[in-house]
Order: sequence, then C-alpha cells, then structure tokens
Amino acid sequence: MEDFDFDYWRQLAETDPSAYFKAREETIRHFISSVPEHEKMLTELQFQIDGIRLMAASPVQACQRLFGLMEDNLHMLGSSLGELGKEAQSLGGLLERIQPAT
Repeated sequence: MEDFDFDYWRQLAETDPSAYFKAREETIRHFISSVPEHEKMLTELQFQIDGIRLMAASPVQACQRLFGLMEDNLHMLGSSLGELGKEAQSLGGLLERIQPAT
C-alpha cells in the first residue's frame, strides 16, 4: 500500500460514492488475494469488519467498535506471547537437564 493516494480516494468518495465503494472492494479483494497463505484469515477478518461497519449506527461508532476489536486481538496476542515465553523457558530448563554437561 505504499502507493496509497489519500486525496484520490477522498475525492472519489466525495464525487462518486458508488465508484468509491466498488474500487474499495476491488482493492481489498486484490490485497487479500496477494497473500494466499493468509487469504482465508484475511477474508474472515474483512467479513467481520464489514459486519461491524454495517451494524454501527454511525461512522464514529464503527471506528470505536473496530478499535475495540483490534484492542481485543492485541490482548489475545500478548497473552499468547506470554504463554509461548513460559513454554520456551520450560523447554530450556528441560533441555539443560537432559543434555550432558560439556
């Protein structure tokens, strides 16, 4: 997305909303298909994002809910990272016990 042109997208949204949403959908689909190893996960995430945006009473509410979703996922990722660290320490301790001293 390094060539993202905010002004182009803003102008398109202001002057032709239907073209904006069509181009937005095509751009999202193109990006998702560009990473086939994560395509399923990204498609599911985009479905979730679209659902939140659709159900929100306003753009501000949609942003708040999406921020909450990101925050929840970051907390889960942090917990998983902490668990991984504990497991790595346990494995390190086990390896020290079973490897002969050199």
